[in-house]
Order: sequence, then structure tokens, then C-alpha cells
Amino acid sequence: MRGYGRLVSIVLLAVTGPATAVADNSLRCGRYVVNTGDSQSRVLEVCGEPRQAWQDGFIEQTVRPVSPYPSPPQPGYGVETRRVIPIYLWEYSLGPGTFLKTLVFHGDILVDIIQGPRQ
Repeated sequence: MRGYGRLVSIVLLAVTGPATAVADNSLRCGRYVVNTGDSQSRVLEVCGEPRQAWQDGFIEQTVRPVSPYPSPPQPGYGVETRRVIPIYLWEYSLGPGTFLKTLVFHGDILVDIIQGPRQ
């Protein structure tokens, strides 16, 4: 009966994976995890300075206000707001044998983590 318990444990571990697994949209720095949606200051606090950092262009957002009242359109022009948001890329190498990680920020917010080649 003892062998059966060990077999069940092995099967469960194989199915669920190790407890240290991290999602694709997160990065483990030491014992902390950085997720998409975190700020640049949080990433700096948890992971430290990146190996390399650069600005990679801009995106432009157009925000059109939505009227809370259903009414026919008024004559003239609608008011819209345009925002220019810088895109920053930060590169982290967490040691030999690990994958190079590139963090993509839109303004101050982490929006993507790209896995690069093994270091």
C-alpha cells in the first residue's frame, strides 16, 4: 500500500507541476514575483536595475468621451483627447542557464514579459 501512495504523489506532481512554477505573464526575482500590471518602481524594488533599458517608441491613444445620457448627436465636433505614451523595454538576465527576459512597459505599467534565448 505504501508504493501506491508514492505512485499517486508522483502522478499528482507530474500533472500539477512543481510549486515554484510561475505564469507566463510574471517574472520571479528571488523570492518575489513581478506580474503584468505592476509599476516600474515595483519592478525596480523587486528585481533591481535591469541589465539594459531603452525607450522603443510611442503609442498614441485617442479617448472619446461617452455621454451618460442617450441623446441625438449634437451638431459640431466632438471632443476627444489624445495621449502619447512612451514604450520602455527593460532586459533582465537572471543568471547562467536562465532565459533572457524583456519587460515591456507602456508608460509606467508593465504590459508584457517576453522570453528570449537561454543565457
